[in-house]
This record gives sequence, C-alpha cells and structure tokens, in this order.
Amino acid sequence: MLQAIQPESIEERSLEYEVIHTIEGRWRIRVPRLIDDSEYASKLKWLFDTFEFAIYVRINCLVGSLVLEYDVCAIAPTQLKEKIGTAIQQAYVIELPVAAAPEQLDQRPEIDWVERLGLPMLGLSLSLLANQLAMPIPAILVGGAVVAAALPFLTRVFETTVKEKRLDADLLDALWISLYTAKGDFVAPALMVSMIESGELLRDVTASASDRQALDLVNSLGEYALVEQDGEERRVPLKEVQIGDRVVVYPGSIIPVSGRILRGKALIDEHKLTGESTLVSRCEGQVVHASTLLVEGKLCVLVKRVGDSTRIGVAFQLMQAAPVHDTRVEDYASKLANAAVLPTLGLSALIFAVTRDFSRAVAPLHLDFSQGIRLSVPTTVISALSYAARNGVYIRSGRALEMLARVDTIVFDKTGTLTQGNPAVVAIRTASDRIDADRVLTVAASAEQTNTHPVADAIVRYAEANGIERQKCEVWDYQIGLGIVAQIAGQRVLVGSDRLMRQEGIELNAFHARYPDITSGNHSLVYVAQDSELLGAILYTDPVRPESHSAVAALKAQRLDIYTLSGDRQRVANEVAEKLGIEPDNTYSSCSPLQKVEIVRQLRDNGCTVAFVGEGINDAAALAYADVSISIASGSDIARETADVLLLDDDLRGLTKAIEIAKRSMDIVYQNTALVAIPNIGVVLAGIFFALNPVLSVIISNGSALLAELNALRPLFDAEDDPIAKISNAKFSNSNTSNDTPDFSPVLATA
Repeated sequence: MLQAIQPESIEERSLEYEVIHTIEGRWRIRVPRLIDDSEYASKLKWLFDTFEFAIYVRINCLVGSLVLEYDVCAIAPTQLKEKIGTAIQQAYVIELPVAAAPEQLDQRPEIDWVERLGLPMLGLSLSLLANQLAMPIPAILVGGAVVAAALPFLTRVFETTVKEKRLDADLLDALWISLYTAKGDFVAPALMVSMIESGELLRDVTASASDRQALDLVNSLGEYALVEQDGEERRVPLKEVQIGDRVVVYPGSIIPVSGRILRGKALIDEHKLTGESTLVSRCEGQVVHASTLLVEGKLCVLVKRVGDSTRIGVAFQLMQAAPVHDTRVEDYASKLANAAVLPTLGLSALIFAVTRDFSRAVAPLHLDFSQGIRLSVPTTVISALSYAARNGVYIRSGRALEMLARVDTIVFDKTGTLTQGNPAVVAIRTASDRIDADRVLTVAASAEQTNTHPVADAIVRYAEANGIERQKCEVWDYQIGLGIVAQIAGQRVLVGSDRLMRQEGIELNAFHARYPDITSGNHSLVYVAQDSELLGAILYTDPVRPESHSAVAALKAQRLDIYTLSGDRQRVANEVAEKLGIEPDNTYSSCSPLQKVEIVRQLRDNGCTVAFVGEGINDAAALAYADVSISIASGSDIARETADVLLLDDDLRGLTKAIEIAKRSMDIVYQNTALVAIPNIGVVLAGIFFALNPVLSVIISNGSALLAELNALRPLFDAEDDPIAKISNAKFSNSNTSNDTPDFSPVLATA
C-alpha cells in the first residue's frame, strides 16, 4: 500500500531541506545547497550510494533536487527519514575517500561570465581611469590589458585571414582596434572589445538556455515508471515501458510518458514544456504529455508514446542534428560586408594620403554591419525556434524559418494528414459468388501484415477481429503509391489500387458492372487479386481530422492558396475537399508519388513558394521537392527526417502558429538589419566628413548592434505580450486619445 507523507520543511544545524513528495519506494527531496555547491552535491551523492537500502539516487543541481529510490523491505519510513536528515548534514563536513571520484551530476556547463567579460571590463576600466580621470596608470599596463582582452578576437581574425586565406569583415574591426591601441587612445578600442564580447555572450546565453531547457525536460523523466499490471503497481524501468501499458502517476511526480487518461482527474503544470505558467486541468479521455508535472490528483495513463517518440523526445532528438541559425539574410549580409573589405581598405589609404588625418582615415574601418547581423540573426532564430517548440512546433533551422515566412501556397496530402489516418474497414465485395469474403480478407491481411501504412493496419485489425489466420509471405514488395506485390503459397498476390491492377493486367470492368455504385460512395477501395484473377475489393473510410476545417480556414484567412493531393478516387478526394472548403480546381486525385512531385514542381515554376504537408512514405519525394516540408510527429520515419517543420502535437492548427511565428521573426530580422546597418553607415560618413569622436562612434555603431541583439529576444514572447509592441500600442493609443485623428492601428499592425 502506498503511503504519502505531507511535505515538511526541516532545518537542522546549518542546512535546510524539504521533502517534496514520497510514495512507497521513492522520495523526492529539495536541498537548496545543491544549486550552487557541486562539491557538496558529489559528497551527498556518494553518501547516499553507500546506503544498502538505496537502489537508485539522482541529483539535479539545477533545481536543487534529489530523488531516492529504495528497497522498502530494507528500511522503515521513520528510519529512512532520520537517515536522510543525517546524510544531508554529514555531506557538508565529510571528505570523499581518495578512490571516490566525483560523479558527473545533472549540471550542464554554465557560461563563465567572468572569463568572458573579465578582461574586456578590466581593460575598459583601466582605460577610463587613465584617460578620463588622469590616474597615473602606466600606458603599457593599460595597453596590455586592452590587447589581452582583444586577443581571442584578434586570433580568430588572424586564423581567418592567414590560415584560411579569406578576407573577413572582422579584419576591419581588428585593424581599427589595433591602430587606436597603438596610437595610445585606449578607451575606444576597449569599449569596442567589451561591446563585441557582450553581444556574443548574449547570443551564447540564449542558445545555452534553449539547449538546457530541452536537456532538463529529457532528464526530468527519470529512470522508472509505475506500471499497473494484474491489478498491482510495479516499478518498471522507463525504457521497458511499452505502448498500451498503464502508467500510474502520483502528485509531485513528472509524467514519464505521453498518453490518454484512463482514470483520474489532476492539475498539471506544463510550464517547462509550453512556457504557460497557468495550471491546466486534465481528466479521463484527455491527453497528457511526458515531462509535465502532476501537481494534484492521481492519474492512470494509457501509454501512447514513450522515449524518443514523445513530444519532448522528438524535439530533442532532432535538435541535436539541426543547423540552427543559417538564413539567407545573414549569408547575404556577410557576403556583402566581406566583399567590401578591400574597397574599404583602399578608401582608408586614399583618405589618409589626401588628408593626413588619422581619425578620418580610420573611420571607414568601422564599416562592419555584418558583426551586428551575425549576432542578432542567430539570437532571433534561436528565440523563435524555442518559442515554437514550446507551442508544439519543431522548426529545423533558420533557413526553414525564413522560407516558412515566405510561403504563399500550402499543399496537403489527404490520407493521414487532412484525415485521421485511422481508417476502418466497412465492407468486402467479392468478384464472383464462388469467392467468399473470408478468402479476400485472408489474402489481403497476409500480404499487408508487414506494411506500416494506416490502411494496411486497418485490414490486419479487421482480419484479427474476424478470426482470420494470416499466411506467410514468401516474397513481398511494396510499390510506393500502388500497393503490395507478394507471393503466398506459391501464388502471386496483388493488394492495392486500381492503378496497380491495370498495371498488372487485371480487368476491373466486370467487377464494376457487378457493383455499379462501388465507385460512387464516400469510401475508398483496396483491390485484391491472386494468380491474375481479381478476388474482390475491401471498402474503408478515413474520417477527417476534427481540427482540419479550422486549420484550413485559418490558413486561408492568411491569404494562402490551399491544395490537396490524394491517391484516392476523385469522388472521395472531392468530398473531403468540399468539407474543408478547398476549391475543386485545387483538388487532385489518383496521384502517384511522382505526380505529387510534378504538381509541387509546377506550382514552384509558376512562382509559388510551396509548403507540402504529408506524413507517409508516399509523401517523401514531394516533401523533398517543396520549398518547406512539413510533417507530423506520428508520421513515418522518412517523412519526419525529410521535414523542415514537425507538428509535435499531431495538430494541423500548429501549422498556422508556425507561419505566424516565422513571419513575426523575419520581420524582427529585417528590423535588426536596418537597426545595425543605418547607424553603422552613418558613423562611417560622420567619421570621414566630421572626424567623429571614436568613443562616440563605438557607442553608436556597436550600441546599435547590442540593441538589435536585445530586440532579437522578442520572439520568446507571445505576440500579445511583446514588450516593444505594448509600448508602441500604448503610445499610439495615447496619441489617438488626445487627437481626433483616424485610427490606423490595424494598418500598422499589418505592416
């Protein structure tokens, strides 16, 4: 019987801890000292591992949490409580044995702010003290500090220029810093180095936070789950939990699997997964996701997904291999800036030859807007991708984000994408009276038993429900878009579309004459033939997804052209399209995989930017040819691997959200491009014509890059919570209140 102990806060000696949650065999304790004392964490882990009753100990330093799983037969709860309290105090004073190496705990390497900003800030401080406050600090000491701070940047430029034999725009900044440092004017170069490093640090912090969030979610799943077996709850390693198992979750525990609630009602904290701080209520029949926290209540969950197939598992797996911040805007800016290096050096030399003015001659070297763009674009992309993942959409890369923002045409595969992909057999029709339905079903199920297509699964399930025994396939070949060609008991078997039958010389006219209405209903057909003889056909239906209508309507509201492609008959395809409000001219039926590719290619040739949405093996080629390929998490492996965008919740409404995120993010990228380029060019012109103070030029040029970097964090916010948008809207609202002017806010919002 499970025992629950109320959370309690205890303070003994100098260390505090709190028992967060307990069930029989497992305790979770919060120890605040774990957060900032890795040595203490190692000692505590070692100490708990020495307990004979301890089965498994895990420490997460990031949240100051310790999980202990123990043998309930080896120790009583009161003794356990005493042991835990004593160990938490002892770990503070004991020394680890020499042979006991500290373990790697769940503490990812943090960015070292002192290491990254220490020298730049030291150089800047010494420069200000010596130049502005006239303190007697030796110039060699100040110059040495500035050079030491700039050394990583200068080394990087040297390797690019000399070893890679490539001129990079950073060369201009390196020369500017070196010349002013050599001249003895230390404040400007020290300030530039500090601002460059600050911008790079902000970008790295954003990327690190995104990676760590995903790692924390994956690691929070734990090692074990409580599985209900034969009326009892048994602790089973999480990797052994199977689809269809029943997992029991208690308050204070992380839900380790994704699935549907069979029993219970609970309050769930999805903050780590979605970013929403509000607790959500879930009850019988609703879906819960792995890595979310059960706050109140008890649930029995029917497992639908485990491990890498869960929402967080898929996202983390794909994120590991993703090229994140590659965009054409960034590439174009870098190429343009790099191409300007030699002309800029030539201009500087010419100005010096004519004016003999050092400040005016050095001014063109500040023409490096690519630095700000290189910092702000990755931050924007990482922020957008993190926000999208929290909202159930995985976007593979910056280039995919950029193309998604430009999409004007969406092409949907019908089966399994617009429809549920969960077809059901409704009838079997035989080609003659001497053939019975069981024979048709036996042949079809035998041929389809190793096929992963949803229709194949429906046929196999229908055969099992009717007690049909399947036969072994001696030869099996899946022809994409057509069906199965197999050999069973020495006889050649065909199971598939009418196109497969005609390709193999099977006559269908007599069958259609026997059932004149068979092609006019709202069902689809799978034909079955054996030894060149048509046996009959299996009729099935595939309901439309409940969210398909609203998703298509929302996409059309964004002025996108919607197409649907299907391997089904025209009547079935048209019926689905009509339900969803897709025009008949944009509906294509009886499409083979090659025909789907050809339609996508024609749309692109007509100037459309095409996103293709599909989930099956049949869709892989079309996905590869589209400008943006989109699939769902439950789709085939090849579709998921091909896709630029993955809908983690299997909900087409996520596509609308993805496009909104992409468009907003690219708007911010273009804002940042202007925010960096315009001040940079202005500083160069002011330096040439007015000998602008170098410190002021650094503040304007590099300061604009930092502003762009901060602006790049806006995709992390919901559109309605965007702080910049709120300020703009508030100012505009005030101006409308004080003046009788027309309200142009809808126009501005659109712009």
